[in-house]
Amino acid sequence: MRTVANNLGKNSLKMRDYCKDNGAIYNSKTAIKRFGNWDNTLKKAGLEGEKSLKGIEYGEKEIKDEVLLADLLRVATELNNPNITISEYEKYGKYTHVTMGVRFGSWNKAKEKANLEVTYVINNSNEDLFQNILDLWTHLGRQPKYGEVISPNSKFSGSTYARRFGSWRAALEAFIEYVNSDNSIEEPEEINSQLIPLIVSSKNSTATPKEVKIKRTPRGINLRLRWTILKRDIFSCRKCGSSPAKDPSIILHVDHIIPWSKDGETVIENLETLCEQCNLGKSNLV
Repeated sequence: MRTVANNLGKNSLKMRDYCKDNGAIYNSKTAIKRFGNWDNTLKKAGLEGEKSLKGIEYGEKEIKDEVLLADLLRVATELNNPNITISEYEKYGKYTHVTMGVRFGSWNKAKEKANLEVTYVINNSNEDLFQNILDLWTHLGRQPKYGEVISPNSKFSGSTYARRFGSWRAALEAFIEYVNSDNSIEEPEEINSQLIPLIVSSKNSTATPKEVKIKRTPRGINLRLRWTILKRDIFSCRKCGSSPAKDPSIILHVDHIIPWSKDGETVIENLETLCEQCNLGKSNLV
């Protein structure tokens, strides 16, 4: 903390100032867990507490509700994002999301008071959240950082993952565990029945047809397989090499090499990453 304060030329720190960009190694939540609250942490580090910290971070009424809400609305308006995230406010707001939570009961309640959009994800499954991580990972071409889990590239905020899994790191660990789990647990679906000749005897010149049900892999490509193929192909189109990390307008698809309709199976060897344009061209050729 002293290092960060020195880097900024300050005798005190707000939580939003204590970040990796300013030289922080740890996280403000770690400090609060260790020392009880932010003001105590400042004192332990030999730094000065600020009036704003002492006055409002822990619920005192020195600053009016209208001032806090006006600042929240200001940032949302400047970013043109009525569904402003915690990380966005921490970066551009005058106060902190902790202040808002203490004063109004929670971050979402503060947004409601400011007549901003509120996104609740209670009904979203873990797979919905994992799909969002995969989409964001694909867009960046690498593992996303907490501060990058923001609109418009992410459907959910980093705080959503923290509430569900305990922290962003725990969410990533759960995602990796999920996508690395065995794909073979899904039973192939029965798609048709065929009459296959069954030879009863070598002396018999006629064959007795027998109905045999053919099982195949599903046509749909699940999240685990998509992750495997995208990672293998380095989140780039295998035909033209384009990727969302270089050009955000690029949209990637995972598609069958031999079409499923022509007996191609949904297996790693028969899947490839294509950009939307190359995939469309392939479809035209087929």
